[in-house]
Amino acid sequence: MLENKSEVKRFEKRSPKSRQFSKDSSQFLPGGDSRSTSYYLPYPLIFTEGKGSHIYDIDGIKRLDFANNFTSLILGHSNQMVSEAIQSQISKGLGLFSPTVAQANFARRLCERVPSIDQVRFTNSGTEATMNCIRAARVHTGKEKIAKCEGGYHGTHDSVFISVRPRRENAGDIRYPIPIPETPGIPKKLIEEVLILPYNDPLGAETLISQHANELAAVIVEPIQGTGGMIPATYEYLLALRETTKKHGILLIFDEVISLRLAPGGAQDYFQIMPDLTAMGKFIGGGLPIGAFGGERTIMSLFDPSKIEGPVIPHAGSYNGNPAVMAAGSATLDQLTPPIYRRLEILGEALRAGIRELASEIEFPLQVSGTSSLFGIHLTNHPINCYRDTTFGDDELTHEIFLGLLNEGYVLSSRLLGCISATMTPADVENLLEGLRTVLTRQQLKLKK
Repeated sequence: MLENKSEVKRFEKRSPKSRQFSKDSSQFLPGGDSRSTSYYLPYPLIFTEGKGSHIYDIDGIKRLDFANNFTSLILGHSNQMVSEAIQSQISKGLGLFSPTVAQANFARRLCERVPSIDQVRFTNSGTEATMNCIRAARVHTGKEKIAKCEGGYHGTHDSVFISVRPRRENAGDIRYPIPIPETPGIPKKLIEEVLILPYNDPLGAETLISQHANELAAVIVEPIQGTGGMIPATYEYLLALRETTKKHGILLIFDEVISLRLAPGGAQDYFQIMPDLTAMGKFIGGGLPIGAFGGERTIMSLFDPSKIEGPVIPHAGSYNGNPAVMAAGSATLDQLTPPIYRRLEILGEALRAGIRELASEIEFPLQVSGTSSLFGIHLTNHPINCYRDTTFGDDELTHEIFLGLLNEGYVLSSRLLGCISATMTPADVENLLEGLRTVLTRQQLKLKK
């Protein structure tokens, strides 16, 4: 089928070195990479360098990067202050087998910024961060079952790799979603320990939580569903989760791996709704691998190894709190001032409004999701309020438009999700809108033939 797609032909013509490199690397890496989400047909571009708002591929083509390593690079590529902080720390040591000044400084910064966090611990990924939040909730409450939202992505550990992107026909009633494992290999008994909540349905979520309150240790939610489609939770929904969990003695976990970029204190600051535990990652590492989790002192004390009897929950990791990553994170936070957050929000609002105006003008059926600096484009007439709404989209057309934007010089995720970085300008937003106009017009002409 792909051979007959016009954007694929353009793509292949412009990327012969990427094609060959992908073929060669697949001899040693399954699919040529260690990251499933970066693969797409006919083969992924091989990027070699990033500067500011732009990224360069192995064929020497420069593109404006609205993926930013899926929201990780809030300051854009190769930020000077971050690079200098990393180089300075590297000269002192990469791993010191002890608590470090860099770690203590960065921990203090996060606790001061994120309203609900008294103490924090570091991991190497968002997956580890949510895993430790859930473990802490189970120990703290003495219960084992957890609830997550349909469409919510919280990493790849077994407890949460369920109902991330289920097929609509298998997912059950939208008010009572069926837990669907995202991959083979998840034990059936573990699936039974996960309650799936409808997203952005306050009454539906409240009803299910109340029905299972005696079993639930925690409810985990993304205030902005990233993988689910850059879909913001409503204030009413988050408030319902907070009030219902508090009523029943259930811990509320905010997965802010993506949504922390909404405000200096993350989505909880943006919405003024405080969780019990928070998982973080992505941009707080300044482009290096990181995860972090934190919350109330009483809960975080479960990880305290200074007690005579040792920690209730051991938490090890050779690269936890790596000093180079801590230095990069501090240098990132130094630059993320309130005016920068406001500027990111203004550019994001302009882009989403521009996409809607363009779609209306040329009568192209699409929806735009997102808030602040985050956005998603969905090729459907169906309003987007939850993941299930995105399943009405046209996957083949989405792929064609994704490749078309690459051909025009713009990088989004393969599902047309993206974000603004602090290096971007209003002109960059206008350029993306013109590129999208070109690609959508090509698709309209093709459909008319």
